[in-house]
Amino acid sequence: MDYKYIEQLLDCYFECETTLEEEQILRAFFAQEDIPVRLLAYREMFAEQAMAKNSESLGSDFDQRILAMTEGEASAVAERPKHVKVRLVSLNRRLRPLYKAVACVAIVLSIVQAAQMPYSSSLTEQQEQFARTLDQLQKIQKDQNAVAKSDSTKTLVDPAVMN
Repeated sequence: MDYKYIEQLLDCYFECETTLEEEQILRAFFAQEDIPVRLLAYREMFAEQAMAKNSESLGSDFDQRILAMTEGEASAVAERPKHVKVRLVSLNRRLRPLYKAVACVAIVLSIVQAAQMPYSSSLTEQQEQFARTLDQLQKIQKDQNAVAKSDSTKTLVDPAVMN
């Protein structure tokens, strides 16, 4: 049997181009017992749609019942007297959030200061060690220059003495 028409309808269905009649054709087709294996995957989808249509739906008076309920609640709320409690707020209570913020800033600054102390002492030690190493390198460079200078003067003096 040729199922090209059903496949074309499925393609149109997934592109949202089917009419209500074509969708009814698809539902009727997938409600049958004899369906090709390649189309069995779509059977559950159309079966769920048919079950959803058959399931309990809202009545036509649903909107009116909900509106009546909400209007009843609104009128009940409007009828209740409103009690307003007066609270006296002292200056100390108003400044509590500011106190908390100041305490947080103080804690953060203390932690930052404590974290920098070991690094600052090691930094000065590193600078001192670098200065010592630099002095040693300069002494070695001077010694090498002195040795090179003495070697060059010996070579200049020795040939003259030999003659």
